[in-house]
Amino acid sequence: MKKTVKYLSYAFRFATTGVFIGLVISLIFSYIGNPNSFYYPSTFAFVKKFARPLDAVAVSALLWALIGLVFGFGSMVYSIRKWSYLKQTITSFIIYYVGFTPLAILAGWFPLSWINLIIFTAEFILIFLVFWTFYYWKAAREIKRINQKIKKQ
Repeated sequence: MKKTVKYLSYAFRFATTGVFIGLVISLIFSYIGNPNSFYYPSTFAFVKKFARPLDAVAVSALLWALIGLVFGFGSMVYSIRKWSYLKQTITSFIIYYVGFTPLAILAGWFPLSWINLIIFTAEFILIFLVFWTFYYWKAAREIKRINQKIKKQ
């Protein structure tokens, strides 16, 4: 029972983080790409698929929550201590890509075609590598700091 409550707590936190980030990003893009200052939770083509703008916002919030769940639970792979860092990285990449790609398509972030999927994949890999490099550098720096403390003792 404790594990269920713990994972439900994680799910709630990951989903609300996803909704918050999605809302902030959609607000930024609405201000930047829309001279009339109308709010669009996603692309104009996505919003046009709904009878009411409020429906587009509700579906967008659901998609943002699911994205938060994918990235939140995907990051938990790094807590599996018996796995190598390479295995953790490859597994998290697969979870992120397989979970995020269909949600991005459903959100209307890119039209589904082979060329768009290839471009999306290249962008996804690039962004993943940037974040991975940052966190790898941060972890290496922390390990170096801990080793220096141990040497002083």
